[in-house]
Amino acid sequence: MKTLFYYNAHEDIWQNNPCLQDSIEFRLNQLRIHDTRFSYVYLPMIWSVELLPNRIVEVILHTKCLTLQNHNITNAVDKEWTIDCDFDNSMVQGWPISLVRKAERYWRNGYVCGANISFPELLAATYVDIPAAVVDLAIEYLKYIAKDKFGFFPSYLGNSHGLFHMIAFCECPLDPNIYILRDVLGNEPYRKILKNVNFDCYKELCNVLEIKNPPPSLRRAYVINPESILIYLYFRQCGFHDINIIRRFFYREEIFSYKLLKMKYDYQLRILRNVGYDLNNFQIYCRWLLRYRSEKDIAPRVLRWCNDGFNNVASDTLRMFVAVHIDENEDLINHALRRQLLNEGLSQEIHDTLVEELFITHPDVVDHFNMWNDKKYENVSYKYRNKELSLENVVEGYSFNLPKETKELRKFGNVFHNCVASYNSAIIRKESLIFVMKKQEKYVACIEIRQGRITQALGHCNQKLDMKYRNIIKIWAKKNNIIYGHL
Repeated sequence: MKTLFYYNAHEDIWQNNPCLQDSIEFRLNQLRIHDTRFSYVYLPMIWSVELLPNRIVEVILHTKCLTLQNHNITNAVDKEWTIDCDFDNSMVQGWPISLVRKAERYWRNGYVCGANISFPELLAATYVDIPAAVVDLAIEYLKYIAKDKFGFFPSYLGNSHGLFHMIAFCECPLDPNIYILRDVLGNEPYRKILKNVNFDCYKELCNVLEIKNPPPSLRRAYVINPESILIYLYFRQCGFHDINIIRRFFYREEIFSYKLLKMKYDYQLRILRNVGYDLNNFQIYCRWLLRYRSEKDIAPRVLRWCNDGFNNVASDTLRMFVAVHIDENEDLINHALRRQLLNEGLSQEIHDTLVEELFITHPDVVDHFNMWNDKKYENVSYKYRNKELSLENVVEGYSFNLPKETKELRKFGNVFHNCVASYNSAIIRKESLIFVMKKQEKYVACIEIRQGRITQALGHCNQKLDMKYRNIIKIWAKKNNIIYGHL
């Protein structure tokens, strides 16, 4: 039996009952068509869901493809986009093939693209929204097939939806959340869970992650939000043990503005590796806090940072804390600053005081080449690609320069009274590019670039730059195809 869902353009909903198809002109008026000289337009008309005799659940979107030229429709073709859910072979296939990609889907009432798109149909299919009612019915058909295999209807209460939901159910019907965590787990643990499963995937997942005696609240959170188990692992690595504290952080997809599903589980070391150095640095800082403060005491602060993310000040403070191993060498800072770090932490005041304390009082320990041993100070020459060196140029009398060695980077830190010297390892690992902006011998700004974007541009003592300087940086950034949003 084939079930049809019709698009009601007036109410922007999909419904089971046939509705009067609105005129093409009405549908086009609901869309933003930026280039009226030439555009491709895809209009969704009907979704169909059918369980075929060969036990494949077939989902089809019937679309109308229009070509617009100078406000006129020059071509109109009916097309079908098909998704085949093959439960017996644990696979989902579709045409256009991009339908099976894990993409964010967002358009419902129509898709518009210009003449510069080589394969407009593939692009449109990648981002089409699959209605929840269509997915739910497809999953119900798949459950009937699954009953023949398991003897019962598998249940699923998670929040996953759309095509990703169908793929997850076909590959891991007893617990689609395992599929959602596949990239985090890695291929070996993922296959191990599927191989050893005895109708309790969650128990096997906990065994792989070495979570002994998982609390009931973790399972409840995991069912709805699989990222919760990653939150549990991360905060355990931070030093938290009280589940009543940790569960305050459940039911989210990000922590500290980092996506949890970007994390990686190291199966050999049995630890969760993080997506950014801020998270790694915070673990060290948090474990130090918990030496002197209870989990209950620091939880409100950690929750606030978790919700808001780390700004540049907090990120730099964490970087300095870790770079000089304050957790192992508390005598580096005075008692008042240590108390502030424990009671407040990561504020602008603490950042500035820490810069002063380290760079003025202990300038010899601001990078990881001169830690707490008797190693001779090592001056490393930085290796830049030609593309990076080409960014060194002059804009309206202001020059933009890269540090050529560790010694020069330390000089910049002393000139600006900031913690840029602690970026030494980030430069070597190609995580950051540091530039100084100056006019003749006057240093004006210290700039950090990550992945083609200016993430920091500040003056002496991390002061905000005047507008005239920010405009110069904007010109330089635009000239060199660097993203800059007047931070």
